[in-house]
Amino acid sequence: MKILVTGGTGYIGSHTVLSLQEAGHDVVVLDNLANSSEESLRRVAELSGKATEFHHVDLVDETAVERVFAA
Repeated sequence: MKILVTGGTGYIGSHTVLSLQEAGHDVVVLDNLANSSEESLRRVAELSGKATEFHHVDLVDETAVERVFAA
């Protein structure tokens, strides 16, 4: 199953991404990186052996969010 995680580069979000990947899910992360960085996803990839689809998007940007859903 493909699961969307908003705020997925933060502390709680990155741990959630790791757990979901370990459970066999494909994860898509949306984050504006206001209080985090993509480094957390690189670390998750090292632990899980899976890359995470990441979009640098602010949830208040409706057009950008719609583009992610369209893809």
